[in-house]
Amino acid sequence: MTQWTITRDRFDHGAAVGTVGPSGAELTHAEIIAHPDKVMFKLYDDGGEHYYTGYMVGDSNEFAPLDDFGQPNAGCTVLKVC
Repeated sequence: MTQWTITRDRFDHGAAVGTVGPSGAELTHAEIIAHPDKVMFKLYDDGGEHYYTGYMVGDSNEFAPLDDFGQPNAGCTVLKVC
């Protein structure tokens, strides 16, 4: 399972910072940030506007932050791994 957290929210004035997913994730926001295998991601809308930054761990679905959160919450369509 890919677990993720939002560390920067440019869409809703920081309201999503600390959000962890997917539902039932075992790791906390702090544990994901401190994880040695974490990967940074950024979520964008189809116009290229950067909405969210976060970290994810796991290898089963690198699009989980987009599918679980970015698209349904803000209409994001692009995930870039940094």
